[in-house]
Amino acid sequence: MFAKFRQKLPGPKATAFWTTAATLVTVYRYNKRESTRLLDEYKQRASHAALETIGSLDTPRKVHVYVAVPMSELGTRRARQHWEKYILPVFAAGALDYEITLVNETETENGVERVVRGGVHRLVADEIKDRRRRQLESEDDNEELRLWRAALDERKAENERRELKNKLGVEPGMSVFELWKEKEYPGVMDIVAIGRETWIEVVNGVSDGAVGSLNMEIPPLVPLDSEKSSTPEPAKPEQTSGSEQTPATEQSPGSEQTNTNQISGSDQTTHMINYDRFDNHSMVALPAVAYIGHKNLTGWASVPQRIFNFFHDQQNVDEYARQALQVVYESTRRGAHGMEEIEAMGREEEELESWRDQPSLDIVVDSRVADCLQIYDTQNDNAPPLEN
Repeated sequence: MFAKFRQKLPGPKATAFWTTAATLVTVYRYNKRESTRLLDEYKQRASHAALETIGSLDTPRKVHVYVAVPMSELGTRRARQHWEKYILPVFAAGALDYEITLVNETETENGVERVVRGGVHRLVADEIKDRRRRQLESEDDNEELRLWRAALDERKAENERRELKNKLGVEPGMSVFELWKEKEYPGVMDIVAIGRETWIEVVNGVSDGAVGSLNMEIPPLVPLDSEKSSTPEPAKPEQTSGSEQTPATEQSPGSEQTNTNQISGSDQTTHMINYDRFDNHSMVALPAVAYIGHKNLTGWASVPQRIFNFFHDQQNVDEYARQALQVVYESTRRGAHGMEEIEAMGREEEELESWRDQPSLDIVVDSRVADCLQIYDTQNDNAPPLEN
């Protein structure tokens, strides 16, 4: 009887296979349960911020999230998945409004596509510079700047209308134009940088926007597609049946010849508005900056770590969700401890395989900006604890 029962038992190889499979499934399920539990814990801690009351005239907090292309990547797909998995749930639980900008600029050189850095730097600097310009325009003695601003806004509105007309093919109605245009946030949005490469561009952009030149060029008019198609071609001389040609129309001396290649109705002249001669070099209110890590694992050398993270993701949830929680609470904001802390933020990411053989990124921050820059203390857990 025992012999018959033993014959029905699986062999050593089958036993080893099913034992290994059951162990992996058990470890994976345990990892999913613990990761969900940790994330729910941070979401509960963030939900207390959503219950805080604000005044009827106060503006709700809003942050601007910048995501640059991670090192050794050609797109922001992995960074976007990182944002949606670890950071967005905490922001949503804390009712923290946000605006996210994914910057992905590439170029092809000799058949090889590569990432162009500097897009985040430019966007951050332009936003701060525009705030400095508007502060100068609000002063009583700068009526000239207000006139230039009116001309600039009129030119931008006309260019937006022309671009929309080129896309739609018809003149856009006022309702369509107003819906297409996004309303500006009335306050100063703090900045969240995801990843070391984004952090470097953000702090460099804040420094450039705070102390850089304010001179700005009025853009030329965007040509309409209808104007391009209606451009007359240069007149060609007619030929007779013989070898003689019809003489061209004579032009009297001193008269000007018409430029047939000029686009009708579009002003291509540019003008530079000199804001620097009105600048008193006073520091405007700078946005606070938060760093949230993103350890992008690429290459064959990172395969063991990626397998380990697949079965043990609690450490990533604990790190990234904790950093996101610090941004939800404004009380974690403090002054940066000099250039040393700014340069050390996220430096461990540069030791990853994805940073090898990549162009180096340097932090260049003016000392005046480093002394007054506010950051969120995402390296420590200073958010209110979970109430029992």
